[in-house]
Amino acid sequence: MNLLLLGRRLALLGALGALPAQAQTPPAAPPASSPLPRLLAERRVLTERYAAASAQRHALFGLTGQPSKKDLQQVVDALQEIVDKDGEIVAALNQTAQQAQTTASTLQNTGRDDRNLTAQRLAELQNDLQNSRLRERQAAARQQALAAELAEAQRGRTGRDALLAALAVACLGLLLWRRR
Repeated sequence: MNLLLLGRRLALLGALGALPAQAQTPPAAPPASSPLPRLLAERRVLTERYAAASAQRHALFGLTGQPSKKDLQQVVDALQEIVDKDGEIVAALNQTAQQAQTTASTLQNTGRDDRNLTAQRLAELQNDLQNSRLRERQAAARQQALAAELAEAQRGRTGRDALLAALAVACLGLLLWRRR
């Protein structure tokens, strides 16, 4: 009964062990320092060792087709090594996932910081633009005031010049009238 149960478990584990070897799709470019390629290669070797151990038939007393206790122990040992290697692979995958999550979080934070910095810089530039426009309007108003003041001064000068010319003509007329 135990041998039957063990045989079923071995068949199930053998099928599960053979699945990754048959349906392997290349992983999405693991980092150069990733232990996954090495662990997967070691698992493949262990799977081949399991297949070789499960194919052995050294039966006692010439019974053909029946595995011996030593054969079954080799199969169990090979399966245990595969399970241990799978644990290492899961640990490596968890570590890789944690590193990817940390990297994604760092990139997200960096992106958020960049957006905040860009928004702050944009606000500063808009404020500088508004200040420049205000200074430009103030300078234009000062220029218009100075132009109006200059025009008023020129009109006053023209009036003064006309008055001086009239007085000069009057003085000249008086001077000529007195000499006569």
